[in-house]
Amino acid sequence: MTADPYARIAEWYDLLLNPALDGVRRTVAHVCRAEGLLRVLDACCGTGRQCAVLRGAGLACVGADLSPAMLGAARAATRVARPCERAASSGGGPRGGGGCPPVEPSHASPHRLPLLRADARALPFADGSFDAVVLSLALHEMPEATGNAALAEALRVAPRVLLADYRLAERNLDLPAVLFVHLPERLAGAEHYRNFRGFMARGGVEGLAHRAGLTVIRRERLLGGAGALLLAERNSRAG
Repeated sequence: MTADPYARIAEWYDLLLNPALDGVRRTVAHVCRAEGLLRVLDACCGTGRQCAVLRGAGLACVGADLSPAMLGAARAATRVARPCERAASSGGGPRGGGGCPPVEPSHASPHRLPLLRADARALPFADGSFDAVVLSLALHEMPEATGNAALAEALRVAPRVLLADYRLAERNLDLPAVLFVHLPERLAGAEHYRNFRGFMARGGVEGLAHRAGLTVIRRERLLGGAGALLLAERNSRAG
């Protein structure tokens, strides 16, 4: 495929989805700070808002995405990202400092390169360049083989991954939220919804982590029970 599937939605993506997704982004930033993950790659960064929240929390973040439209929206979103960064930094940085660290473009230093176009399956970074890679609400929309390749590549450039995605309901209270997410996923298009349904049939984000042989270090509930954030690493006993 040569067409950008996000070309028609990039301009209004933040407007529609920020109210629902900013809670996910704040949780990702909180876990990164709590676990001392100071150099982070958002491997499917979209409009760059997760990077804005991480930078606001005092962390260094690089955003990578394959969609030119989403990257264009990210580079034009200073007026959107800055309030987001200020909100994230209101509690101070990892060592008590507020505000955002300066992040300047540099091809020599990965953690100072804010945004770049890259396929999550072939990241232009050396092994272990980051403390962690974020894959947030991205793997469910990929074919299984593509998602597996993206996860393997994330674990090449960082020892840990933060997987924020949909999960199966664990209790009756989760069912309304789990059922509701089918609506936006269906509206995203036939291929997107087909991949989402396959992802859920394979056990959602927790099924993905299990099949990949990951050790889950930390788990947070997201989206009213429809999602989960897993901080995970390779199982050292896995072959």
